[in-house]
Amino acid sequence: MANLTERIQLTREHRDLILKYGYVSGRLETSLLRWPKEQAIRRVGMTRVELQWLIGDLSHSCVKGKAGSDVEAVADLCDHLEYAQQTGDGDLDMMW
Repeated sequence: MANLTERIQLTREHRDLILKYGYVSGRLETSLLRWPKEQAIRRVGMTRVELQWLIGDLSHSCVKGKAGSDVEAVADLCDHLEYAQQTGDGDLDMMW
């Protein structure tokens, strides 16, 4: 099993955007789908490859116009994920 080396804090909105535009499957999809309804923010583990693919999928959705009215929110999520990828800091405080 691959090491879940990336620990990223996500909001429920992030989760919904990832499920809608991120083409996730397997363990990561299961983790996102099991998100407790009462939990607003959750730290999600993923491999470096999953993180890289997720950033690529979300960026592709923005560039190709697939994100529609969500384009700004998806772009902000990409910024958060790219920051986490570059620095190793997956906390949400970089966004506020």
